Amino acid sequence: MSAAPHPDPCALCGGALQALATPAPARAILSDGRILNMALEKASCPCCGLLAHRRLPDDATIRGAYADDYALSAASPAADLARARAYAALLADVLAPAARVLEIGCGSGNLLHTLATAWPQATFLGLDPALPPGVAGHARIRFHRGFFDALPAQPQGAAFDLIFSINVIEHLPSPQQFFAQAAALLAPGGRLAIVCPAALPPNVELLFFDHLYTFSTPALAAAAASAGLVAVASEERLPDLGDFQLALFVRGAAAAPPAPARAAAARLLRLRGDYLAAWAGLDASLLERLPAGARVAIFGAGQMAALLRAYAPRLWERAELLVVDSVGDAWQLDKPLLSYAAAPRRLAGYHVLIATAPRAQAAVARRLAADGLAAVRFDDLIPA
Repeated sequence: MSAAPHPDPCALCGGALQALATPAPARAILSDGRILNMALEKASCPCCGLLAHRRLPDDATIRGAYADDYALSAASPAADLARARAYAALLADVLAPAARVLEIGCGSGNLLHTLATAWPQATFLGLDPALPPGVAGHARIRFHRGFFDALPAQPQGAAFDLIFSINVIEHLPSPQQFFAQAAALLAPGGRLAIVCPAALPPNVELLFFDHLYTFSTPALAAAAASAGLVAVASEERLPDLGDFQLALFVRGAAAAPPAPARAAAARLLRLRGDYLAAWAGLDASLLERLPAGARVAIFGAGQMAALLRAYAPRLWERAELLVVDSVGDAWQLDKPLLSYAAAPRRLAGYHVLIATAPRAQAAVARRLAADGLAAVRFDDLIPA
C-alpha cells in the first residue's frame, strides 16, 4: 500500500500542514449538496491556524464547481432571503452608507436589493460565477456573471467605497490574490468587509469540498496584510448569524502579518481533528442507535440532511422519507417528502433521525416526543 502524499505547505506561513481524518472514502460534498466521488482530505496549520486541502484541487476542478448546475442560492429560497436580510442588517449596522458598492459572490442578488433600500443614494455591482438566470437589477444595481479575476474593467477613477463578500473567500484558490484584487479596487478611505466561516468552534463548513480554506483570525489578517490591508474591526463569531466571522479592512501603509499564535493554532488542529473524526464514525454510530429492522425517517431536508447523505450513506439508504415543515423549502435530496403536519399519524413505528444543527436537536426531539414519535439524535456525537 503506497503512502499518502505529504500535504502541501501552508499557503500563508509555509508551515507544515497536519493531515486530519477523512470523513468518508472516495466521497465528498459540495456546498450546494452535490456529491463528488473523491475523498475530502484536509489539513490544519499548527503555526497560523489556516485549514486547507491536503492538496489544492486544480483550477478546472475549482471553477467547475460553479457551473450552471451550482444551485445553492436556489436550494431554499425562503432561507436565502432570510440570510440576505440578516446580512444586510449586519452591514448597515457596522458600516456607514457607501456611495459605490461591489459585492463579490452576490448569489441570488437578494442582499444587494435589500441594501439598495437601506442605502438609497448608493450604486451597486454584484458579481457571481453562478449568477442564477433571471436575476435582474435596476438603475442602481448591476449584475455580472463571472469570477472576480475576470471582473470587467471599471471606468477610470471609478473605484469602490465598499467591497464586501459573504462566504466567498473560503472558496477561492488564492486568498492573497483575492485581497490584492480587492485592494486595487478600493477608493481612498474605502473599506473591505469579509464574512466567512468561523474557525471556532469547528463546524459543518469543514465538510464541504469547495471550502478550500478555513481562516483563523491571524490567518485572515495575514492574507490581507500581503496586499497592504489591515483589520480595523473583527468579530470571531456572529452568534445571531451562526458559525461565521466578520472582519473589516482598510489600506495600511505598514501592514504586516500578525505574529503566529501557535498555542491557538495547535488547539484548532486538535479540535478540527476531533470534529472530522466524529464525522468519519457517524454512519456506524447512528446505525448502532437504530433497532434491527426499524423503519427510519429523517426530520429535515436541508444542509444537515445533505451532509448525512454524503457522509452517512448506509444510514441514508435505510431512510424511507424526509419529514419537513415546509416542503417548498426543502433541498432536492432524492427521497420522498412528507409535511410534518401529517407526520404523527403517518410515522407510527418509525424512528425519526433529527437532521438539524446539533444545537437545535434537543428542542426538535422534545417536539417529536410530544407528538408520540421516536426521535434519534446525534448532538452528543458531533463536537459543538
